[in-house]
Amino acid sequence: MAASNATMAISKQIWPAARGLSFYIWDKLDFKGGSLLELGSGLGLPGVVCGLKGARVTFSDFNPRALEISAKNALLNGLGSFSCLAGDWRCFPPAGKFQWVVGSDIFYDPRLNPHLAAVIKEHLAGGGYLLLAHPGRQASFEFIAGLMADGFKVQDEEVRPVCIDDPHFPYYEIRINLLRRPEGLEIKR
Repeated sequence: MAASNATMAISKQIWPAARGLSFYIWDKLDFKGGSLLELGSGLGLPGVVCGLKGARVTFSDFNPRALEISAKNALLNGLGSFSCLAGDWRCFPPAGKFQWVVGSDIFYDPRLNPHLAAVIKEHLAGGGYLLLAHPGRQASFEFIAGLMADGFKVQDEEVRPVCIDDPHFPYYEIRINLLRRPEGLEIKR
């Protein structure tokens, strides 16, 4: 995608997968100060909820406007400490290892998924957790199956119903996948 910052637009709508993931996080998780990278943060809802549940959040997106909005939402919700990282998955900057990597509806494009998998494998610490949400696209199931073939282990799977104010597509079944990267797992690129 060759677009200048001036021509990039960001939706002001929260995607159904981000909603379902945020409810799952609120209901089930406590991060206890753990480091967390949100990939494709968009408006930052899941990352903000993670921060409210104790995570040290790094929002990431390729769109600088999305990072501005994520930061503003973090501040509006009382997150005092967070960071933002601009990066395209095809050439993502090194950002260290995180105990958690989170993403909602980010692996729908099979052309970008090998790059996204590399970003996850590079930035998720051994023994760390990968938390993903999606509305059930075939490419998403294939992406998760590829991670499992690489040694990631399922910790939890759940379907969360999400209703939105849309006359054409008001109901979604959001799949939540919590995977763990085993300690010492070396993954070939």
